[in-house]
Amino acid sequence: MPLLSSFASRRAVLRLGVAAAWSLGALTVTPRLGATAAPQPWLTASGPGGAEPPRYRFDCITPVPGFAPLHRLEEVWASPRYMTFTDCVVGYFGEEPFHLTAQESAIVRVAEEAGATVDDREGLYLLILATSSRIDPARFDEKLAELGRPVVTASLALAPEAPQAAGFAAWLEA
Repeated sequence: MPLLSSFASRRAVLRLGVAAAWSLGALTVTPRLGATAAPQPWLTASGPGGAEPPRYRFDCITPVPGFAPLHRLEEVWASPRYMTFTDCVVGYFGEEPFHLTAQESAIVRVAEEAGATVDDREGLYLLILATSSRIDPARFDEKLAELGRPVVTASLALAPEAPQAAGFAAWLEA
């Protein structure tokens, strides 16, 4: 009998060790560039299939320090740290001056049709893009109320398969 109880102790220790190693790996692994979570490659890159270089920088806020910025919405969704993101700040870093593509302008039009007053089309698109990335679940309803129905509607039009799209749709229906 003592042999069985010591075996169970070793087994429990091994399981804990594996779980700890996996957890540490999930926190320290850098995301692979080019990972796609949605079938729409145009979301954050111009040109067919995202052939042009990225135009946006996603600075995702996470409690784990040292997280490198991402450059595509799909990378944000595919990041192993996605669940730790509390917010994302999106900026443009492409060729100047910053002009929206036809597809990006169509997303801004969705916000306009939903009632948004647009003074800065490019700024509104960056806000819609940030909304599509990640909203902290602890402040989900509060943040969506701050953003307003037009931005949430446009975000849902931009990324209908985003991880939080179902929550956006439910909030809009409420």
